[in-house]
Amino acid sequence: MRNSWMRKPTRLGLSFTGVLCMGMWGCGGSTEVGDAVVVPPPGSGTPAASTASHAAPTAAPGAGSTAAAPAATPDASPVKAEGWGTLKGQIVLSGDAPAAKTLVEPGKAAKDPEVCAVGAPILSQRLVVDAGTKGVKNVLVYIPKPTAVNPEAKKTASEAKVIFDQTKCIFEPHVLVALADVPITLKSSDTVNHNVNIKLKNSPGNKLLGPGASDTVTTSGAERTPGMVTCDIHPWMQAWWMILDSPYFAVTDDKGNFEIKNVPAGTQKVVVWQEALTGNGFVTSPAGEDVNVKPNDTTAKNYTIDVAKLRAE
Repeated sequence: MRNSWMRKPTRLGLSFTGVLCMGMWGCGGSTEVGDAVVVPPPGSGTPAASTASHAAPTAAPGAGSTAAAPAATPDASPVKAEGWGTLKGQIVLSGDAPAAKTLVEPGKAAKDPEVCAVGAPILSQRLVVDAGTKGVKNVLVYIPKPTAVNPEAKKTASEAKVIFDQTKCIFEPHVLVALADVPITLKSSDTVNHNVNIKLKNSPGNKLLGPGASDTVTTSGAERTPGMVTCDIHPWMQAWWMILDSPYFAVTDDKGNFEIKNVPAGTQKVVVWQEALTGNGFVTSPAGEDVNVKPNDTTAKNYTIDVAKLRAE
């Protein structure tokens, strides 16, 4: 039987219980989202509607940080793209990565030690770097204000199955990105209670999930910056959500690679964000960096995260 509680309805339709002080409640979540969209036939030149973001700033990593991405504004009229292309690349660290911090040692979880950190420690995921390539995992790459939006791109992002799971007391995935108004499935693969405390500016909420339970939330409105998701009883559990009204986004894989398909050709502002960085987490300017996307072709663009700009954990 699914447990839930409510203090005040939000636009998410979530419920909130106030203070979680009883041992029966936990926290958690993990996600999976399709980040690429289908490429239409080359040179289709399909007219596309412009997208807009009307969100206010939300919490971001780094105390005292002031950088914030500007909100998008609607274009005066639809823009016709001169073809579509694919944007791909890799995000790498400029030097050696610091050792990942151990958050929970095996058998020493303050809550639910029979499920959390069993057989292996729970490590911080704020900076996960591949030893061979120095590719950085869980980096968010997106185009907040594309010059055009292909209908197929929008359709694919709108139909994506977005899942936020909690397994072995860890959020999965650590970084989730989704199109606004697309339902997000909250799922618990654990045998203990969890809760998902969503700290988005436009769509805050707190949802309780019992063992093996699931629920659904729907965000309302794009965000300027990623918002944290936390667990109130398993405090080491943290993740980040980014909600956009543009279908052009990706999260890097284990090797730091990303790919965004069906991008309008021409100059696009590309934003890169990674939670461990100073300056609110932005690798690029919060407004984005110009990238000239080639029509009917693949445009390669790599980014480097300066190890000197990492915040201490």
